[in-house]
Amino acid sequence: MGFFNLLAGQNIIDVAVDGIPANLGRIGYVIKWIFDLFSGMPGAIALGAIVFTLALKTLVLPLDIFSRVKMKKQSLLMGSMREDMEKLQKQYANDKNMYNQKVMELQRANGYNPLGACLPTLVSLIIFMVVFSSFSQYSQYANLNSYNQMAIKYSLAVQEYVLTSDGDENDNSLFLIAAVETAENGLNNPVPKTDLLRAKDGDGNYIGGFTKLNGEPEEIYGYYVDYAKFGEYYAGLSGVEELPPNWPSLSEVEKNAFVKDYVRIGARQAAADYYHEHSAETSFPAANWWIGNVWYPDSMLNKEVPSFSGFRSAISRAAGSIDANYEESYNEVTYNLQEEKNTYNGYFVLIVLAIGLMFLQQFIMMRSQKAANELSTVDGQAATTNKVMMVMMPIIFGFFSFMYSAAFSIYMIVNTIYSLISTLIINKVVSVRFDDNLEKQALNKAAGRAGRKRLK
Repeated sequence: MGFFNLLAGQNIIDVAVDGIPANLGRIGYVIKWIFDLFSGMPGAIALGAIVFTLALKTLVLPLDIFSRVKMKKQSLLMGSMREDMEKLQKQYANDKNMYNQKVMELQRANGYNPLGACLPTLVSLIIFMVVFSSFSQYSQYANLNSYNQMAIKYSLAVQEYVLTSDGDENDNSLFLIAAVETAENGLNNPVPKTDLLRAKDGDGNYIGGFTKLNGEPEEIYGYYVDYAKFGEYYAGLSGVEELPPNWPSLSEVEKNAFVKDYVRIGARQAAADYYHEHSAETSFPAANWWIGNVWYPDSMLNKEVPSFSGFRSAISRAAGSIDANYEESYNEVTYNLQEEKNTYNGYFVLIVLAIGLMFLQQFIMMRSQKAANELSTVDGQAATTNKVMMVMMPIIFGFFSFMYSAAFSIYMIVNTIYSLISTLIINKVVSVRFDDNLEKQALNKAAGRAGRKRLK
């Protein structure tokens, strides 16, 4: 069938899938650069999360050291005032205001400043919140980018059958002719022997099928089929069923359905192949073992490849509000991933680990601040408040791990381990130096008393 004869028919088929525009903030590009360093490696995302966390914690380490040194010193000072503070607690047990006033006087006399560590801690908290937001957005961007790359592979598989300027009109394998909606007439017209622009990536470049029309990229809305060339091409294939015996007499709708189903087979597989080729990067801790996709939570309530509603929820920040029009494309791109759609993405291991480590950190911090917690209020209310925080903080971290990606759980776990180790080292160093200073002060006082006795 000649090309111009196609204009008289309505035999256009649509096997296109939609890519989704992605948004990534400035800090997100820094995170992306770190993750890209490990691209192609097994467990690449987990490695990227670990390196990113270590780099960030090392960057803010001076603030952490200053804050924790101050906190430990204040706690040790409070411990050295314990005897006087306990006397004040007994003396003003029924007068909180007077107790607080006397405590402030005692603290000033001993150089104790309860606000000394607040500013660095506040700065560290702000950094954490900024990183939390950026990391969450990048996780969603990575999910979206993975889908867009699969959509690209799907589209490129379809375009293998499309007649282009590089193709030969006598090549029976090129049985599709691109159709675009031109700006001039607003109609779908076939565009023969044109250069198809190969879609690039998910960072704002073209995704899916595009063609050059008058030098400008135009989106391909569908394809016209050269039935004669398709029949010759299909007849030459091995290992496939033959064309229906009544192929020449089938209607255009029936022929289109047959062609569309055939083209979809390779396109769906191309998208699935891309996912499987990169699954080792997103698995943790090893391919095909525990977590199938670290960009989703480590939870039995999540699937390795979610339904469209789950996917739409998981990319809401990176893509904004996306409507249900993308559902058909999403289901088509992920059509050959049915096993992954029925596979748990995890077993709550990282969630439990994040909660446990945060509880341990809060316990250690509470023990290191024991004197301050017991003596800063006349009725010991500060100690009760800190016990509540020891429970609340792990719950909050568990919520983050449950709601956000496993990659973010890895970030929080490494962050907590780093903080635990640095806290233990800092507390030990400060305690030793504080004890040395107390010993020197005691020796100086003893020497002073001995000198006064000799003068007498």
